[in-house]
Amino acid sequence: MKDEGMRTDAVRRVEGKTFYLINSVWTDSEFKAVLGLPETTLVFGSDEYFALLKQNPKLGNYFSLGERVVVVFEGRVYRVKAVTP
Repeated sequence: MKDEGMRTDAVRRVEGKTFYLINSVWTDSEFKAVLGLPETTLVFGSDEYFALLKQNPKLGNYFSLGERVVVVFEGRVYRVKAVTP
């Protein structure tokens, strides 16, 4: 079932996952807030961001979608936020 107003050009597939562009955030179709999975929030391009990519290189495939990404990976939600000016 599609959300109201979702456009087909706002869908990307990466490494077997489907992402939807919702409110300028590439969001993993597996993400459901009600599941209450543990979350890690990172700022795009921060030291923590690059440290995580070094630890889990596969996340780079998902993070390459943009500066705002929500991905479910190995039982955890990773939320990447854009740098605020």
